[in-house]
Order: sequence, then structure tokens, then C-alpha cells
Amino acid sequence: MSSSPFPRLTLVPASIDRTKFLVRRFYPQASDGDAAHPKVAVATGFAPEGGLALQELAGLSAGDAKALVARASANATQGPREWQVAEQSGFLMFKKPSLLRGMGDSMVPVTTMSTEGGGIDDLASDLILDEGFMATASTLLGSDQLIAVVPKRGWLMVGRCMPGELPVMMKFAQMAEGIAGRGGRHALGTCGYFLAGGKVVGVSGKDFVSLLTNHDNPWNLG
Repeated sequence: MSSSPFPRLTLVPASIDRTKFLVRRFYPQASDGDAAHPKVAVATGFAPEGGLALQELAGLSAGDAKALVARASANATQGPREWQVAEQSGFLMFKKPSLLRGMGDSMVPVTTMSTEGGGIDDLASDLILDEGFMATASTLLGSDQLIAVVPKRGWLMVGRCMPGELPVMMKFAQMAEGIAGRGGRHALGTCGYFLAGGKVVGVSGKDFVSLLTNHDNPWNLG
């Protein structure tokens, strides 16, 4: 049985119906109809038909919604999580981590959380919402400037990168495109997200780079 607490924040595909579910944008400057970025919703538990059950807006007051978001935000920092070293750079004994993969809850129900294209959704993609956890990646990688991709449910990859470092940005874009391309309805997007101090500060998309100028990211509370 999973030890991940609910309600919790979760990344959902851009196609989520914001008139039905409690959601907000993942990237503040994205438009509501922007299919390039996932959205953030509140998961209330595991759905019997598979995946996560999402909080619906019907019958939810603005006050109850704000309280629910507060609990979900706190729970986003709880539960199993760790960084796995996927690649190293350097020579011999001087090698250091250069690519990390976030690992989530290995005890999620396998059948319920199986994903298209193979694999299990261990809630790893949601870990990008935990600034403290993302800050530990900076420590492991030896850099405050990172890039992360969340191409599919259950995937989170992070490496060193400053905005404008084209070789690294292209590597992460290709990685994301390959994983998202096999993700079917569980695909989240192919953009890379710049982080500093564990906080998302910009986006690397196809043929563009954008840094946050507006941090206002409200929920659709009516």
C-alpha cells in the first residue's frame, strides 16, 4: 500500500477540463489553452479505474478549495522520494553526477498506476512541485542552475543547465520528446523547466526560451 499522503498536488495533462476540476497552470505565463505545459491539480486518492482521482469543482466552495489546496501543498512534500544518478561526468574517481532521475513511491498499486508506453506512475513527476526536494538536486549536481523535464507521468529528469546552454537544452528536449512520444494519455509535455534554488524560474520550449516575469499562479476558484 502506498505511503503517499492525500490530498496532494499532481501534474496532469494540459487537456484537463478546468471547468470541471480544481486546477492551476504549472507555468504561470502559459495560457489556459497552451498544450505545451501540464497543469497542476489536486489528487484525492487512487481512482478505481486507474490513475489518480482528481478534486472536482462541483459543490466545492472557494473557502473549502483554498483549505484543500493548502493541505495538498503540504502533502506534496511528504511521502517516499529520492534521487537516482542516471549519468556521471568526469574521469575515474573524479566522476560526479550529471543527470538525475527522481524516484517516487514504489508502493503505489501497480495495476492502478500502470502507464501507457510501459512503466508505473510512482508519482515522480509530481516531485518537481517540491522545492525542497528539487533543491537537493542542486546539491547533488553541484549547481544552483538546473533544467528539468517531466515528459510523462512517473518521470522527472534533472541536470545542470543555465538558460541559453543550447547543447544541454537540446539533450533534454530530445529526451522529453522520446518519452512523451510513447506516453499516450499519460504524456505531460516536452518543455524543459529552468530551476534556481529548487524553484521554477523559466521554460525552454521548441525554438524559444522564457524566464518568469510573473509569479502569480492562481487556482480556478471561481
